[in-house]
Order: sequence, then structure tokens, then C-alpha cells
Amino acid sequence: MGNLGFGGATDSANHLLVGEMTEKHHIIPVWFFVGLLLLIYGVLILITGLAQWSNPPADVKLTELHAPVWWGALLIILGGLYCRLFRPGKST
Repeated sequence: MGNLGFGGATDSANHLLVGEMTEKHHIIPVWFFVGLLLLIYGVLILITGLAQWSNPPADVKLTELHAPVWWGALLIILGGLYCRLFRPGKST
């Protein structure tokens, strides 16, 4: 009988598994997904801010500064930057 390794696999099966693990796998960085979230939230906040531009809420102070528009634009820029820098398949 052959030498049983981890999980009852024989040595020849273990060599096959090691050979498969040496293939190059593409790992998607978590920062790419952070960038996607920032981009999505930025678009939603910007749309909300543009919708409130002509009809601002009465009970909010400093509505003339249009903070949702500026924050939405900032999140879109940051999200786009993160998506560009950490996109999958980018050659390093």
C-alpha cells in the first residue's frame, strides 16, 4: 500500500495538488471593492444633492453650501482613483 497523506490521498495525488497550486492565481485586492463602494455611494449622494439643489429641505442649516453635491463628487473621484489603481488584471 502507498503512503497515505493528508485526507487519505497518496503521494502521487499530493504531487498533483502541489503542481496545481503553482499556477498563477489572480487575487482581487480588497481596495478595488472599497473603490467600487465609494463610487456607488458617491453617485447616489451626488444624485440626491442635485435633486435637492432646487428644492432644499427647510429644516437643515447651511443648505446653500450644497454639501451632498461636493461630498458626492469627492467620493466619485476617490472611488474612481481606487478602482483605477487597484483594478484586477493590472500588470505590476
